[in-house]
Amino acid sequence: MKNVLLAIPVLGLGLATALASCSSTSGTPDHAGSGGGPAANGGLSGTGGSNASGGQPGTGGSNASGGQLGTGGSNASGGQPGTGGSNASGGQPGTGGSNASGGQPGTGGSNASGGTTSQPGTGGRSASGGTTSQPGTGGTTPAGGNTGRDGGPATGGAGGGTSTDGGGSSPSGQSAGCGKAPTAITSSQYNNGTTIPITVNGSQRRYILNIPTNYDNTKPYKLILAVHELNGNDKEMYSQKYYGLLPLSNNTVIFAAPNGVNGSTPCSGNNSGDSGCGWPAGNNNMQLMDAVVKQVTDNFCVDTNRIFATGWSYGASMSYEIGCERPLGGPAATATWGVRAVANYSVAQMSGSCKPSTSYPVAYYLSHGTCDSVLTYDGTSRCSTQTDVRGGIGLSKNWSDADGCTWQLPTKVTSGAHVCTKMAGCKAGYPVEVCSFNGDHTPYPDSGNESSSWGPQEVWTFLSQF
Repeated sequence: MKNVLLAIPVLGLGLATALASCSSTSGTPDHAGSGGGPAANGGLSGTGGSNASGGQPGTGGSNASGGQLGTGGSNASGGQPGTGGSNASGGQPGTGGSNASGGQPGTGGSNASGGTTSQPGTGGRSASGGTTSQPGTGGTTPAGGNTGRDGGPATGGAGGGTSTDGGGSSPSGQSAGCGKAPTAITSSQYNNGTTIPITVNGSQRRYILNIPTNYDNTKPYKLILAVHELNGNDKEMYSQKYYGLLPLSNNTVIFAAPNGVNGSTPCSGNNSGDSGCGWPAGNNNMQLMDAVVKQVTDNFCVDTNRIFATGWSYGASMSYEIGCERPLGGPAATATWGVRAVANYSVAQMSGSCKPSTSYPVAYYLSHGTCDSVLTYDGTSRCSTQTDVRGGIGLSKNWSDADGCTWQLPTKVTSGAHVCTKMAGCKAGYPVEVCSFNGDHTPYPDSGNESSSWGPQEVWTFLSQF
């Protein structure tokens, strides 16, 4: 297996401090509604008498605008089936009736604004983020849903949508590729290390893909983006089984390994590893992630609430940036997808300058060697006994702050293989965990090999929470 210990002489560790941070852009009761009372504007019999102006159809029949008998009486200005009759604007399913603006679901009715299969409403059973509707405010499945913002129940309901702020395509987070055969990716292009070409802003890029061997297009799968280090590439991620996570996934995950750039030129090496290949800031790298996620989710069934990014060294820097710029539920203007959690191994901020936003939490895991000779553990000298909130530890503090945790300096390993610290008080569903190990610059502590290190299992355990 490839020796994963490497030096990064050209990265410039001062980048982590020189880069400035960027900012991420950041119901009523079922029976209440417009009208709704037992007898509104008109009472039992109003203008017109039992069969007044207009006969049976008209404005204001037996279930007209407001109550049981609306403006006009039992068959007033219009009659039962008219504009206000039993099934009209104001009748039982209309404006003001038992299923209208003011009825049980939606901005009133069970199939009105916000109803079971309608557009978003206010206060109904399937309002904001409803069963198949768009996001709104208030029902049983409103903003915040099952895996929406802040990890569960939100404004007024049990679970919300699948993307931005709790709304989205469906409660299960199924991608566009669910229920159909792939059209842009053939079976010869995945599970064998074949690179898949993809065009990003006019530039030819690529990635490698693994699909569960028992793939079922009716079942949404997790998606993990495995981001390689400096001098690595997508081929290396395939050979290392995506940081050792593939054997642990038990056919529950789709893996994608995007390929980096050498300076500003897309990497094109065909061996495992590619000298100079990395993730310098810009260079359409975030747009590459967007394009890869879109192509995979368009062709395969992905749970859009469970997309993750992981990486080591320069790949950790890039996956950190993905979490910052593409958080699940982030601004729709930024992207149509986002990551639920990020797992970093030996990180520094080199691929961007973004700082996580408290508005869009992302669960975060970090492992970092106390004797890291490339990207220091805490900003002090290699193997120092001092602990400081710099280096990799400083970036974990950024996520701790964003996720509402009570920050504490992680316990620094003094004996044994490693020690992990879980921050307290984090927002529900958004834990932050830091594992300190007695070692150098590696994603595979102790053994230097993905198949026998404790590292992959620790990461898999963390990601399996979601």
